[in-house]
Amino acid sequence: MKRNTILKTLTAAVLCAAAWQAQAQGIYVNKKGGESIPYPNAVFDHVSPYMKKTSVSTQTYETGAVATLKYKKIADMKTARMGHQSFASGGALVVVGGHTTDFQLTKTAEIYENGQWRDISISNPHDGAFSVALADGRIMVGGGFSSAKGVGQSKATDIYNPQTKTFTAGPDMTVARAYGKGILVGGKVYVNGNWYADNSVMDCYDGTSFKSVGSDMLGLSLPYMFASKTGYIWTWSRLSCDHGKVFEFGKTSSGSAALLFDEFDTAKGSANTYAFSVLANYVPLNLSDDVRPASSYTSKADAYFFLTKNADGAYKLYHTNMAEDKISACAIEIPQTFPGTQTTIDYRSSIFVNEAKDEVYLIGSSGPTNNQTIYIISYNYFEGYWTIAKAEGFSHNLMTGSWTLLNDGTLACTGGGITSNFDAQKYAYIFTPPVAGASDSNSSESTEYGVEVYKKDGSSDLYLEDNLESITTFEEHFDERMTHEIPQEYLSKMSAYMPLYSGNTPPTIEGVWNMSPCVLVYDSKGAYNPGHKFTDVVVELSDQSSSQNTLTYRDEYVSTADGSIVGTSNKVEAQIVGSGSHFTFFVISTNTETDGSWMKQASLYSGTKTSSGIKDLYNGFVVLDKYDPNGHLMGIGEFRIINDQDGLSQSTTWKARQKAARTVKARTLSPDNTVMTPNAVHHPVYRKETVK
Repeated sequence: MKRNTILKTLTAAVLCAAAWQAQAQGIYVNKKGGESIPYPNAVFDHVSPYMKKTSVSTQTYETGAVATLKYKKIADMKTARMGHQSFASGGALVVVGGHTTDFQLTKTAEIYENGQWRDISISNPHDGAFSVALADGRIMVGGGFSSAKGVGQSKATDIYNPQTKTFTAGPDMTVARAYGKGILVGGKVYVNGNWYADNSVMDCYDGTSFKSVGSDMLGLSLPYMFASKTGYIWTWSRLSCDHGKVFEFGKTSSGSAALLFDEFDTAKGSANTYAFSVLANYVPLNLSDDVRPASSYTSKADAYFFLTKNADGAYKLYHTNMAEDKISACAIEIPQTFPGTQTTIDYRSSIFVNEAKDEVYLIGSSGPTNNQTIYIISYNYFEGYWTIAKAEGFSHNLMTGSWTLLNDGTLACTGGGITSNFDAQKYAYIFTPPVAGASDSNSSESTEYGVEVYKKDGSSDLYLEDNLESITTFEEHFDERMTHEIPQEYLSKMSAYMPLYSGNTPPTIEGVWNMSPCVLVYDSKGAYNPGHKFTDVVVELSDQSSSQNTLTYRDEYVSTADGSIVGTSNKVEAQIVGSGSHFTFFVISTNTETDGSWMKQASLYSGTKTSSGIKDLYNGFVVLDKYDPNGHLMGIGEFRIINDQDGLSQSTTWKARQKAARTVKARTLSPDNTVMTPNAVHHPVYRKETVK
């Protein structure tokens, strides 16, 4: 492979030039710090200079500034969700559980990274659950409803490992609970709150199991939980289970209205009930079901923030001073309407603290749920500045989605419904909170430079000048025996998804090899998604000639459902190239169908010979030519690639399968299930059989 540096120093003059079309077969984007990111098929991409002028706030701040809320819609989740948990994991976003359409529980989890969602296996459903960070950095998700439509509760927990990006089943709690909350104190997790039953029980997880540490708590649905450095836990909750509303006051011994709460001493394992009368007019809002109590905590001020509301609909943001065990004076009055308008804003009780910026974020909304406006307030809790920003035109109710603060300081919103619990959605958004105290009017323009690398699917990756060292090209060299039969353009496209080796000293690979399970890596037509399973393949290789670099090849296809033979081919000669333990062999064949149509294709296999079998066996085919009067065949240049999903194709026996093959009169099928000629060399990913 030949490399050539094409961009050593990025300057404004270079980047403002006309778009540059990459002529090399591939490129490496070399970032500062030594990381190189390959784009093997960059001959079909292009690299363009990037220049963007953005508004940057000046150093003049004000209280009550107004800005435009910036956001982007990311890929939809794979499952529609409401009542789910979400949390950040490194640079990724994880969503867990909830219920999907028609209020049905979903025992699923997903992770969003590199621009796409993928499923994560999880043992239990968690709808209306809690999530909490453990002392070792793992994240526990626990409880929730045990049946559809908010019926029953669950004791189950699952624990997410950020290193492996997997869930494992955790220990059961002592009671089944939904709409509880959990908080980490002194290396242990304390869980309180419940939906109706067992609402007075507090559980403690010590890293091994749960134990009941309190049985007479006030905790009901969706409680606030605050922890002091001296080991006390304060728990506030409503005196009814109508979550999402303001708290109700109880009565002190003297008969005056006050907010009742528990103070739990983790050292003694005992609780006392107290009352606050300071919140006589402004009453705390009940927490949202997806919110983690720790999200509203700042260690710099040793305080938890909480939102209150009075009978007139006015809001105030308070904070608890955990060092002095008291509630401080009002931090900020929250606007009921957007400045300059009469639009009333409804706020969620969820609060997110960004300690890196000394900012608190509040989320509000207005308008109908099918045309919603979202507001985010950024408040600097040391300087007192705040900014409110809005974005309009959201087609469903984001306030019923799950919100979380990502590690880069943005806010993610996933799921939610349109009008009710029965119409959960898949939508996902990333919002950028405004800078506290900075408005659109006191900003200036700044210019960023970089390059964008565009990919075949139309998406692009952006690399800014500050983080980019250079861009280098590399040229792919394919064996002349392959390029004599297969256009280099096709080989280059395929090489982005499977290795293609060259050389005159390939390893000896004679034998019968079992390729199972066969999973789709890429389909240029898009007829199947990556991960789609096809029939297993048994490949027989014999008569390998080291002087001619040829071998005899045939295959048979085995149903994954019952082990029966669903297709075989006759023996044909293949050409093999490679060196050391790496090889690629290929066959050119023409398949004719009963309607007179035909297709010429190249079939290629690549892998690495080891003492245990063939490692990383890939199989791809590309259409070279065709006659297709009925328009049902793949297009010229289109290709599919599969591989052995477990990474090792082991030795097997062909003869043991021959009797079964004769019994079922093995044949091969085209995509529309018409019979192909029995002497055709075919390809397993061309078949219809799927594994559910």
